[in-house]
Amino acid sequence: MDDAHRVSAAERTAAATWEALFRTQVVVLRRLQDDPIWDQVSLREYDVLFVLVEGGGALRLRELTEGILLAQSSVSRLVERMEKRGLVTRSTPADDARGTLVTITDLGRRLQRETGAEHVRAIGRYVGEALDEEQQAQLRGLLEALRAAQAGIPAMDRAPRRRRA
Repeated sequence: MDDAHRVSAAERTAAATWEALFRTQVVVLRRLQDDPIWDQVSLREYDVLFVLVEGGGALRLRELTEGILLAQSSVSRLVERMEKRGLVTRSTPADDARGTLVTITDLGRRLQRETGAEHVRAIGRYVGEALDEEQQAQLRGLLEALRAAQAGIPAMDRAPRRRRA
């Protein structure tokens, strides 16, 4: 195997760490999705409402998309459906005729608060019953360090891959 395809022990360790983090997130997220609390809003809708509340009640569509935790290929269609249900309103910002401002409604705020309390209880069960408070603090610290470090790590070079003969 040539050096271009060789993987170091440190890279293997990092990959195993990422794999453990990702698979754990998927397992917990699936449990959260299966919870019986999503009868009035879906998990994706809740995420939009949560981000709007955290953002002061109104965000540009672009800012909302950046803040959503779940992968969402078409946030604008989701927001449109939520507007039809009376959870949010859409308007044009005064300073940007091409932009869209998404604002949470009173109904959206109420459902976010009610569903949020149940959601926090579920997370408390799935995380809190698996890890004690010290372990949770350690994990939070590690994850925050990983996230913060990303700004200082250069992107991979996009060298063209050689085809096998």
